[in-house]
Amino acid sequence: MKSLTTISAIALAILLFTSTLSAQATASGTAAVAAQLAKGLAVSNVGGSLDFGETILTGGVQSDAITNENGANFQVTGHPNRNVTITFSNVNLTNDAWNTAQGGGVNDVLVYTATMDQTGSSAAYAGEVAVTSGNTLPLPNVTGTGTLYLWVGGSVAIAADQEHGSYVGTFQVDVAY
Repeated sequence: MKSLTTISAIALAILLFTSTLSAQATASGTAAVAAQLAKGLAVSNVGGSLDFGETILTGGVQSDAITNENGANFQVTGHPNRNVTITFSNVNLTNDAWNTAQGGGVNDVLVYTATMDQTGSSAAYAGEVAVTSGNTLPLPNVTGTGTLYLWVGGSVAIAADQEHGSYVGTFQVDVAY
């Protein structure tokens, strides 16, 4: 009898232990899930250029300028009301390609000095504010898209002994969140 009681006790213990394990195997928990998706940044030239045209060399120091209003116009789009950092730098203009094609003289470099204004979400040049490279600006909300207009101008300094030719370069504006 004693062994039947012992076997019954062991069986009861196994049954209780097994039912306890089964209850723990169906436990569950929850966690909050979230994601913030920021609209990607884009920069496009929407008008104007920085073409200084033809300058007749006189043998003296000369300069030419394009105002921001009459220069290149960039539109920046991205996440509305998000801050972006604007960076840009001067451009070196060179007559390398012209000299290669024409068999010209020394490949001198002109230094282009860039200036920039911003007009917020206005595509018209009005209420402009000067921008310095490294400035952080908000992207104003225009129907769910952050939109900012940048206006670029500048000047060229022509040395007294500047070599003739067609000088070219590329202006670049970078925008980052």
